[in-house]
Amino acid sequence: MRRISSHIGSNIRIVALSASLGNAKDLGEWIGATAHGLFNFPPAVRPVPLEIHIQGVDIANFEARMQAMAKPTYTAITQHAKSGKPALVFVPTRKHARLTALDLCAYSSAEGGGTPFLLGSQDEMDTFIGGVNEETLKNTLRCGVGYLHEGLSDLDQELVTQLFLGGRIQVCVASSTMCWGRSLPAHLVVVMGTQYYDGRESAHTDYPITDLLQMMGHASRPLQDNSGKCVILCHAPRKEYYKKFLFEAFPVESHLHHFLHDHMNAEVVVGVVENKQDAVDYLTWTFMYRRLNKNPNYYNLQGVSHRHLSDHLSELIETVLNDLESSKCVAVEEDMYLKPLNLGLIAAYYYISYTTIERFSSMLTQKTKMKGLLEILASASEYAELPSRPGEEEYIERLVRHQRFSIDKPKYGDPHVKANALLQSHFARHTVVGNLAADQREILLSAHRLLLAMVDVISSSGWLTLALNAMELSQMVTQGKRSEAHREHL
Repeated sequence: MRRISSHIGSNIRIVALSASLGNAKDLGEWIGATAHGLFNFPPAVRPVPLEIHIQGVDIANFEARMQAMAKPTYTAITQHAKSGKPALVFVPTRKHARLTALDLCAYSSAEGGGTPFLLGSQDEMDTFIGGVNEETLKNTLRCGVGYLHEGLSDLDQELVTQLFLGGRIQVCVASSTMCWGRSLPAHLVVVMGTQYYDGRESAHTDYPITDLLQMMGHASRPLQDNSGKCVILCHAPRKEYYKKFLFEAFPVESHLHHFLHDHMNAEVVVGVVENKQDAVDYLTWTFMYRRLNKNPNYYNLQGVSHRHLSDHLSELIETVLNDLESSKCVAVEEDMYLKPLNLGLIAAYYYISYTTIERFSSMLTQKTKMKGLLEILASASEYAELPSRPGEEEYIERLVRHQRFSIDKPKYGDPHVKANALLQSHFARHTVVGNLAADQREILLSAHRLLLAMVDVISSSGWLTLALNAMELSQMVTQGKRSEAHREHL
């Protein structure tokens, strides 16, 4: 945007907000903020001061450690959230949300001799509980403990949120992803475990610091509390790491070099970048360019002289353009001038990855059948990041076995196999629940766009029957049914 404003000679004003940063000056200069317009506060500056306690639990096994954290979580609530003040507990998964809520109920009835977390009357609660779908949730709500995760129906999520915000239940247990996009102010936040299962690595990975800061930020009730409390329970060896990063501002780096191909293709398509020199100039406006010589190792830079910088950018552009050229998205003429090709136009128009459009182009043939179209759709790069969770592979295997279009030599942990299986469940009107339902919604959101791109690729080759099949597949995505079954029904 600043590059555009310099070209048209019109000033632009950007207002940016973020968490505390270790390198706010770089960000400020990049967006064009003057020294007078840049304000950077340390993490301790908050509308409501936050008291942070970090406790280490020295148990190596993830599940055993999570189990051992239930009692300290209960203790933290009884100590730091007295007089019915709201307490919010973040856990890694929906399974942990359910189990932790049950554990807290068990501790409260054993020690409190009743339901100390229930702030409204039992009769009043029974009225609300009538509308709840999930059985376990009904039981925990009677103790004054609710839980939230992506697998709950929208109605159940809304009901728990309102009971918590309305002060009828004192405790809400939420899966980690619920920290974004839902307003749940509390007096106390307990982060029960700071790792989640990463199916791709088949290991447990730390939450990003940004997620952790977002969770902590919920311990803020301006005008109601003089201070908020946060208790972080983590694996003992990570305690020092969190002490450092939660009390100091952290620097932000650019990830543009991992995603440059699609940006560059889009700029070539709209005519902003017409030659290799334009491409290098385009990079000089980026945040990445400002960080290159500040943190050279992060960007694989060999030195920080002007020559090093110039060679690095030229090499980066050369690599990106060669890849775009070999995938037939961009043509490089006279080793300098850049022209968008049909595949590049389609990728930019539908906002899909250049690797996806290349895959569509190379895999589609005039003889491709519906099964093949579905496999090619599921192979899109957009589906490569679908999460894999413990215990899901068996469920995916069951789905695949009962589906109309078989998958050759399926790897059940493969995100593309998962995409195929969930698309077919959608066509068969087979209901999936929980995290898989959330994954399916995600898959269907992209499917329409990907199929429109596929139709354009097929039309460019003039294959009418195949184009009609792809359009039919698009209808199946929209209507959630197999067209043949629909015809039989009629």
